[in-house]
Amino acid sequence: MKFDLVLTGVGGEGVLTTGVIVTKAAHEQGHYVRGVQLHGLAQRGGTIPTYVRFGDKEEIYSPSPMKADADLIMSFEPIEAVRATEYARKDKTDFVLNTYPYMPIYGNLENVPYPSMKEIKERIKPFAKSIEVFESDVISKEKFGDIVYGNLLLVGAAISSGKLPLKEDIMRKSIKELAPREIKKNVKAFNLGLEIGKE
Repeated sequence: MKFDLVLTGVGGEGVLTTGVIVTKAAHEQGHYVRGVQLHGLAQRGGTIPTYVRFGDKEEIYSPSPMKADADLIMSFEPIEAVRATEYARKDKTDFVLNTYPYMPIYGNLENVPYPSMKEIKERIKPFAKSIEVFESDVISKEKFGDIVYGNLLLVGAAISSGKLPLKEDIMRKSIKELAPREIKKNVKAFNLGLEIGKE
């Protein structure tokens, strides 16, 4: 068994932290885990790809997946999912997206229109086995007062919808050990994501 996960978003969203939490959960579940994070572009607005590969040691040779071979692309910013399609293919890759856009600074300066979710889904569709879209940041803001909890809400939705093969209790344990602040809210956001993903 081998599972290749691509997490993507922009600097300041907590992509790297989420990747660490998922990595620990996969390890605690007994998987051999390898991965890599791109730190250099972690300034606000920079693309942040994080790769987590887990499963049987004999099947995982490198920390990053091959192009067109990801099992799941989880995007915390919608257009970053489009940029990650090089890791996807129609017969294999599921997409789980947050709907909240972070407009690039030069896009704002030049008044470039941000694509609609319909347009983004159309661009992803040729590379996607399935596309699940969740308003995780919006729900996080409404329920917990801050969009920062949206990432773990999205992780919960990915698990309960069957896209991310990790166990709920082990993920909670990982969150409690690694969440940088407001652990109770992070766990609650994850649990809410589990409920939403089942709908």
